[in-house]
Amino acid sequence: MKTIMSLMAAGSFLLFQAMPVWAASTTFTVSATVPAASGINMTVSSVNSSSGAFTTEPAGTTALSFDPMTFNTTNNIYVPNHYFAVDVSVSGGSGSPDTTVTYSEGANPNGGGSSNGLGVKSTATFAKETPNGSGGTTETLLTAHGPKKRMIDLNGEHVAFTEVSGGFLRMYLGVWTGTTVAPADPSNGQPFSNADVAGQYTGSLLVTAVVN
Repeated sequence: MKTIMSLMAAGSFLLFQAMPVWAASTTFTVSATVPAASGINMTVSSVNSSSGAFTTEPAGTTALSFDPMTFNTTNNIYVPNHYFAVDVSVSGGSGSPDTTVTYSEGANPNGGGSSNGLGVKSTATFAKETPNGSGGTTETLLTAHGPKKRMIDLNGEHVAFTEVSGGFLRMYLGVWTGTTVAPADPSNGQPFSNADVAGQYTGSLLVTAVVN
């Protein structure tokens, strides 16, 4: 019996040895492509001066009015109940906007050229908005641009894409009130008061942005 078992074991060993052993080695290349941005979005929101609540304006809104202006009896100046936020961002993929801003004076009932028109009575504040992962943004004021300037001083104001890398540009547009709360209004601005001639003051803000 032992002899038979030994022969069977030997036969099995020889059979196992005779079976071919197959092996393979392959390198797989794994990749993922993030698309490059293909467009620019400009979104306008009206911001409540008291609550800070944002209300998005309809797409394509270009007429930004601070009316109604209300007389503040404490400071004897006219102030609106809102200001505006203009967001400049890229769409279609990854990238940052490279933005240039220029203001041009319009109608000035005061008749003093650009010295006492809307441009010296309004302000623009520049900030970088970085998504915080919770549906909101973290705001960083761009000190290289004031961060707040009179609109009249915006003449080819260039916010490079590197300044807002990883986020987007937000410009707050408001009426000069002389606030000293950071970011303070520029000291060379003027308020709207009863010393101004009644009528509508206007100006235009050209915002040009390209994908980078």
